[in-house]
Formats: sequence, C-alpha cells, structure tokens
Amino acid sequence: MHHWMKGLLWALACVVGSVFVLFAWGRFRPPSSEQAGALALLQQDLKPAQGRNAFPWLWFVDIAVPDDRMDEVYAADRARLLAGFAIMAPGKSELPTAQAPFPRLASLSAADRSLLCKADEADCLGKVRSHRDEVAGLLERHAERLRRDRALSDSAYAWDDLLERGPLAIPAYAASSGLWQTAIAADFIDGRPAQALASACTQVATMRRLHAHSNTLIGTMVFAARLRGAVHLFTQLLASSTAGAPMPASCAAAFAPTTVEDVDLCPAMQGEFAFVASPVLFGEPQHWYEHWKLSIRNTRRMLAVSYGAVCEASRSAPMLADERLNLQLQPPPWDIFDLVSNSIGTILSRMSAPAFEAYLVRQQDTAATLRIGALMLWLNEHRDGSMPLPQRLALRPAWIHFADDRQLSVNADGHELTLRARGNEGKAWMTDWPLPAGY
Repeated sequence: MHHWMKGLLWALACVVGSVFVLFAWGRFRPPSSEQAGALALLQQDLKPAQGRNAFPWLWFVDIAVPDDRMDEVYAADRARLLAGFAIMAPGKSELPTAQAPFPRLASLSAADRSLLCKADEADCLGKVRSHRDEVAGLLERHAERLRRDRALSDSAYAWDDLLERGPLAIPAYAASSGLWQTAIAADFIDGRPAQALASACTQVATMRRLHAHSNTLIGTMVFAARLRGAVHLFTQLLASSTAGAPMPASCAAAFAPTTVEDVDLCPAMQGEFAFVASPVLFGEPQHWYEHWKLSIRNTRRMLAVSYGAVCEASRSAPMLADERLNLQLQPPPWDIFDLVSNSIGTILSRMSAPAFEAYLVRQQDTAATLRIGALMLWLNEHRDGSMPLPQRLALRPAWIHFADDRQLSVNADGHELTLRARGNEGKAWMTDWPLPAGY
C-alpha cells in the first residue's frame, strides 16, 4: 500500500511538473521567426513626419472649436479620454465621444441629407439642378460645416492616436459628408465652372491624401468612398464643360500617377491589430497567474502573421499593377504549448479575421478610380478628332492601365466609358464614367 501511494504521488508530481513545463515554455518562449517578422511590420512607424493631422478636425466635426485652438482643445479632450480609459472596466462597450467647451453645430436633418450628393451619387449635377433653391438654402444653413470640411484640404493625414488605449474612438465621418460635393455642383450650375473644377480637383487630392494616410480601417474605407464620389463628380464636370477648357493646376496634382501609398493597407491593418486582443478588451493583468488561460502577448503573436501579411513589401507591386489577388491565409498554427498556456487566446486566434482580401481589392478599385479620372483628364488635353477613340485610348500613358478583367470599353452611345469594379459593398458600384465634352 505504501509503495502504491508513493508511486501515485510520483506520477501525479510528474504530471503536474509536465504541465508546468508546458505552461512555462508556452507562456515565456520567444516568438517564432515568422511571428517576429510580422510583429516588426506591424510596429513600424508609418505616420507621416510632416503636415497637419486631420483627426482632431474629424473628432470635433459637430463642435464649433475655433481653428486656432483645435490642437489645444483636442489635447485636453484626449487627456480626458485617456484618464477615463485607465479606470474603465475591460470589455465596456460605451464608445468615447468628443467633448469641448464650445457650441455644437446644427445637425443635418433627414431632409437636408436627401438633398446632398452622396459618395455613390450617379448624377450629382442633375440632383442639384433639380433642387437648386433648396440646395442653396441648405448650403447657407450649414456654411460652417462646409467650411470645416473644405479645411481638410490643409491636412496631410488622418491619424487616430487613441488606438490601443481604449474603445474605438470613431469620429462622426458622415456628419458633414456630402456638403463639399454638393457645393461644387452648385458652383458649376451657377455659372462658376472654373471655380467648381478647381474645387473638385482639390477635393480629389484631399480625399486621396487622407485615404492613403489613415491608420484605421474605417477611416481608410470612408475616404476611399469619398474619393470615388469626388472623381466621378470631376468627370461629370468635365463632360459638361466647354470642350478643351483649360484645367486648374489642382487637377494635375489630384491625378498624378498612382503610387504604392494609394493601395497600401498596412497603416489601417496596424490600427486593427493594435486593438485586437488588446488590454482594452480583456484587461491588463498585473501577474501572469491572474490570467492563466489567456496571454494577450502570445495571442497577438499568433494573430500577427495574418495581419502582417498585408504589410509585406512583396504585396505592393502586384497591388499597384492591378493583378488579381490570391491571399490564402491559413489560421495561425498552434501546438500543445499554446493550448496549455493560452487556451482562450488559441481559440480567439481561430476566429475569423477581417476580410483582408476584400479590403485589398477595394484598394485596387480605388486606384482604378484615380486612373479613370486621370484618363479623362488626358483625353481632354490630348484631342484628335481624326483618330477613333479606341485608338486614342491605346496611346494613353502606361501607368493609366487597367487589368483585362475590368473590361474597359466605350458605351453604345459613345459618351461614357465602362469600367468594371472588383469590390462588392452589397450594392453595385458605379461603372459608367462620362467622357470629356467634345472628346
């Protein structure tokens, strides 16, 4: 009996010791080379070194903060939010909101919004023309919102510096959206075509810049949608202008050749990764034994490989070349060490991640939008009535190319180009782009 008990105790000690060894190695081992490489990509500093950050302007979109006090007031509100995050219980769902000691701007009513040109408006000029008096009143009532939205043109990037520190701080992106677009159309209809074209190209350049330099996925997608609407309005103005009319200088900058920045999704993925499996969601244990089923650090290591794949340098060239993507990401590998030391994290790592390929495709569609705008600008500047349009299209600059599956073609009426989009947002993307007047 004595020997039997002694053997049982030894066996139990061996089991406990083995589990302890498995736990200790799983919890404290260094990241694999693949994980380390992915983490390095996700932790690189991609924030632009110069220029104004649009995030404070977006954050206070509903509050009349004076322009010259914007940074000061945002710094104070950020400090307030961070102080609140520090005592917030993990997993709290309440989203942070902006607070400042200034009056709130009048909101756009449902009736107001019905008059505005949305990002996917197929005929912005026609809509404004049909409701010209109502639109004039709308733009007058919300002149300050319009001014502040136009002021985004002075910003170089839109960088959320609250990530990792608390619940997602999402500005009210839609609070003033559509005003700038509608005002441009109103200027054109009211007989100010040069002003409208200059403003249209400034809007394209602004949305392009903010889209390329946003560190949140929602911000990147919002600016992509606004950019597409801005380009479509520009082509409408061009089609309705005097044939061969000179273009404002802002148009050349707006439709400069596409670059890797126009398709790069890494800054947004860094923002997504900063939040996933973060202490914001699960708390920050003071000691390893407080959360023995979950290691935030190791969970992030497991997820890093999938998120980091979006940031790999090898992805830039095919993205920019508009090649079809085949991003087949496998769930992060795991072993017995992960299961023993981080069982909850291992389960979390198996759950569905963002639709990486769908977002990358949308980036390619955004670049294609810029190219179609550049193509219309090129056709306007290189006229040749003796040459059929298909032959002229063949002479366009090499960078204004489209993949074969986009099926660039001239419509039956000869006044529009059709360009297929790959993305699907639950509704059909606009595919028809008006040709310049007298092309």
